[in-house]
Amino acid sequence: MNIIVAVACALLVVLIWLSTLQRTAFEREQAIEAAMQPNSNLAIAFEQQVVRTLRAAEQVAAFVREQYLVHRRAIRLEDWVESGVIRESLFTVVSIVDETGAVVDSSLGVLDVNYADRAFFTAQIDNEHDTLYVNAPVTGRVSGQTRVPMSLRITRPDGSFGGVVVLSVEPAAFTDFYSSADLGTQGLLELTGDDGVVRARKVGRDTTHGHSAQALSWYAQHQTRPAGSFVDDGAAVDGVSRIVSYRSVAGYPLLVAVGTAYADEIAPVMQRRAVYLTLAVAGSLGLIAFALLFVLLATRQRQANAALQTSEALYRATFHQAATGIAHIAPDGHILGANEKFCAMLGYDEATLRNMSILDLSEPENRQSVCEFIKQRLAVPSTDFSSEIEKAYRRRDGSRLWVCEALGVVRDGAGNPDFLVAVTQDITARKELEARLLHDAMHDSLTRLPNRNLFHDRLAQVLAAARRHGRMAAVLYLDLDGFKLVNDAHGHAIGDVLLQQVAGRLRRSVRAEDLVARFSGDEFGVVLER
Repeated sequence: MNIIVAVACALLVVLIWLSTLQRTAFEREQAIEAAMQPNSNLAIAFEQQVVRTLRAAEQVAAFVREQYLVHRRAIRLEDWVESGVIRESLFTVVSIVDETGAVVDSSLGVLDVNYADRAFFTAQIDNEHDTLYVNAPVTGRVSGQTRVPMSLRITRPDGSFGGVVVLSVEPAAFTDFYSSADLGTQGLLELTGDDGVVRARKVGRDTTHGHSAQALSWYAQHQTRPAGSFVDDGAAVDGVSRIVSYRSVAGYPLLVAVGTAYADEIAPVMQRRAVYLTLAVAGSLGLIAFALLFVLLATRQRQANAALQTSEALYRATFHQAATGIAHIAPDGHILGANEKFCAMLGYDEATLRNMSILDLSEPENRQSVCEFIKQRLAVPSTDFSSEIEKAYRRRDGSRLWVCEALGVVRDGAGNPDFLVAVTQDITARKELEARLLHDAMHDSLTRLPNRNLFHDRLAQVLAAARRHGRMAAVLYLDLDGFKLVNDAHGHAIGDVLLQQVAGRLRRSVRAEDLVARFSGDEFGVVLER
């Protein structure tokens, strides 16, 4: 009997220790996997923010380039900033550089600076594609501070190189996303170029830039795999082990990385590990085989349930506290669930959204295109099809919400689509900025009348219609006699009021199909159709 009990106790001790080690390893892997999911979601959101910043830069640079090619030296970027035509405060400097590298116009005024030796200039000389070049951080020759320059090529009508439009941003502007993401005190957020230079890195509260990325694990891995998550020992950064998720930025030679401290993520597991070891020692010494086995199994079961509840709570917290709207959508478009941000953006509660389709929230004229986009996203691999779309939603109060929405497909074990994950970002402000830029470029800022450019466009249309239908059209040219005397006697403020009054009276004196424009000063033009 003693031998039997001894053998039974020995077997029980072995079983206890094997189970303890196996459970500890399993919970550690579960904790790592649970941390990778929210990190991956944050990496997607960070990538979208970077893409939106770069697209905003492209839009501003393309607008400046178009105006420069049309008007050449007639534009003044400094005046555009003061008058509000350029309202994007993210870009610290906007400059036009000619083919020799000399700055011919800048939002800072006249600059005696040459950029012929800068990478953002030389990279665009032979660039056959109209793409934005994101330079590594450099010290600005005007500000003396570190900036990330971005350039767009100016191509003359004959195809030759005509210079670049360059915009500069602070490196910290790319990592402002950190403030809305809970990454802990040792969290990491990084934007790196394919050239192996870090554009911006934020660890905790400290922002740095210009580091070499050659020794970074995620930089090496993204060469063969565009996205992934893993545990990094931190030797190439600061020695802190982290759970890192990275993604290649779609459409740009850049890489984003999000990391949380490994110790923070597995701290609950380490606490439970101490409990497991204590129970194992007690079981080994007590030799109370069946009773201890029952207690151990019961304890393990409770701890497993607690671990599952903790994991589920972590997922719910990450889902609902995300800075972007996230919704789960069935393949037929029915909304399966949405986080608090998504509900707040649209003004509906989650219960109401669950009874709606994503098509119900879309504009009627856009529903067919949204339906086709979902079908393509389900059928085409993500590497062969853009997963992002800009579209308009209707809020509950009837107002329009412009969003940039990325769709990810979650598939079951057989590879069939299970549901879609929609990551939605509010871009209403950017859309309104685009509309304002277009309006300001074609209208006089004082009288709000069409300017000379819009006048000529409208005149060309009226003349073409008159020739086509054999009708007559009229052009009136007016100026104000004695306007200079008003300015001299009463000041320019009163002169501006007079111009506004004249503009209003002229506008009310013509038909709806006619056009009144202000050329400059006290000069006005009228196009009378038919």
